[in-house]
Amino acid sequence: MEDERGRTNNHEQMMPTCSQQSSSQDGYCREKRETRISKENLYMVLALWMERFPIQSSRVQPYPNSGNSKKFKNVGVVFVLPTDRVLAADCSRDGVHGVARVMVNHCGKLEGCKVFVSRKPCSLCAKLLVQSRVSRVFYLPIEPESENEGELARADNLFKVSPVGQSVFVPCVEERVLTKDEKRLPEEITPDDIGKCRDQLFEEWWSAEWIKRAKVCLPWPCLDDRMKTQVESDFKSLMKWIAVVKAPMDKGVVFRKVTVTDGLVIKCDRDADHYSDFNIASHMMIFAKMLARQTDDPKKGVGAVIMKGTEDKEVATLGWNGFPSKALYGEFPRASDNDDALETKFPYVIHAEQNALLVRNAKDLTDGVLFVTKLPCDECAPMIKLSGVKTVVVGEMIEGSSQGGGELSYDLIRVYIKEGIISCYQMETQKTPAKRLSSYPELRKKMKSS
Repeated sequence: MEDERGRTNNHEQMMPTCSQQSSSQDGYCREKRETRISKENLYMVLALWMERFPIQSSRVQPYPNSGNSKKFKNVGVVFVLPTDRVLAADCSRDGVHGVARVMVNHCGKLEGCKVFVSRKPCSLCAKLLVQSRVSRVFYLPIEPESENEGELARADNLFKVSPVGQSVFVPCVEERVLTKDEKRLPEEITPDDIGKCRDQLFEEWWSAEWIKRAKVCLPWPCLDDRMKTQVESDFKSLMKWIAVVKAPMDKGVVFRKVTVTDGLVIKCDRDADHYSDFNIASHMMIFAKMLARQTDDPKKGVGAVIMKGTEDKEVATLGWNGFPSKALYGEFPRASDNDDALETKFPYVIHAEQNALLVRNAKDLTDGVLFVTKLPCDECAPMIKLSGVKTVVVGEMIEGSSQGGGELSYDLIRVYIKEGIISCYQMETQKTPAKRLSSYPELRKKMKSS
C-alpha cells in the first residue's frame, strides 16, 4: 500500500498504513486509490498543533525551584499505544511539562507506547519516559525543549543506558497529497492565502539559526548541508499541509448555537449564543479537520475530538471514520447511496464518533464536548448521549440540513437538541467574494508550486 513516511535520522522505515479513498462526487475516480500522510506523520502534526493549545499562558516556562535560571519551551505530545491507538494528546501548561502531564494522568498505560513530541525532551521528561518503558520517542528537528547543553547531554545519557530509543523525525508530505487536499478547498481560498498561512507557521516554528547548531547540539552527526536543505523543504511541506486545513478558518468563523423546531428542522438565529470559548473551539475544530483527512472512506472524511473538564480541559479521545483497522482495499464494498450497487459501504464503516468513544482514555465523559466535522447520525447520537457528552460543536453549517433518507438518518440528534439533552453549535464561515477559479491553469500551477 502507498503512503507517506516520516524520515528519521537513522533512516528507519516507518510501518505503512492502508491508504485508499476516492469519491466521484468530490471529483475523484472511485477506482483510484488516494494517498494520505502516514499515521506517524499525523501524530507528529497533532503533537505540534497541541503546542498552540489556547490555554497556555506563555510559550516559555521557568523550571520549578530554579530561580528562573533555566527556561523550557512548551511542547506538544501524543502518546500512541502498542495497538496503534492514541492514548493521549497534551501540552505543557500550568507549570507541568507536556510529557509529564500525560504520564501523571495516564500512569499504568504507558509501557510500550510510541511517543511523538514536538521538541526533543529535557532530562526531566527523558527520565520519566525511560522509567515508564515507552518503546520509542520521536521529536521534530526544531529547537528542543531546552537548549541548555547540560540538559541535552543528560537527556541523551538517559536514553543511551536504556532500551528506549530516540529519533529525530523529519516529516514528509508528498506533493500529490497536498494537491489532493488543495482540490477540496473552498473557492474563496486563494494560493496566496495558503502561502501566507504556510509562511506564518514556518516562521513560528523554524529557526535557521538553530538548524546551523543542530548537528552538534541535538546531536545529529549525519546532518550535512545537503540534508539541511531537504529537512527544511520537508518541514515547509508539512506547514503547507497544516495551512490547507487552517487557512479557511482564518477567513473568519463563528460557532453559533442552533435550535430545532417541532418539525425537527434545525434553525439558527443571528443573535443566537456563541460557543463560550472561541479559541478552544477554533483550535479543536482544526484538530478534527486534520483527523478527517486520514479517512479511508471513499466519499466523506469525518474527524472527531472529545474534550473533558471545565477548567482544566483535556483531550479525552479522538477518531476518524473508516473501515475496520488493518482492512485491505477490496475487502469491503465502497459504494454509497447514489451508486448502482447491490451492497454499500455503510454497514462496514466505523464512524469518527464511534472510533473516538471506543478508545477514550476516560470512562466518564460527563459534560464533555464533542468537536466533530459533520453532524452525528442516528447510529452515533445515542452513543454520544450515553457517554455523558452534553455539547456538540459541528464544523459546518447544519441549519436547514437534510434529515437523511438513505442509509443514514439524522433525526435523533435533532430530538436531543430539541429536548435540551444536548446543546449544539454550528460553525459558520464569513462570506467573502470567490477569488479562486481552480480551472485557470496559471492558478493551479501557482497552488502546486507554493
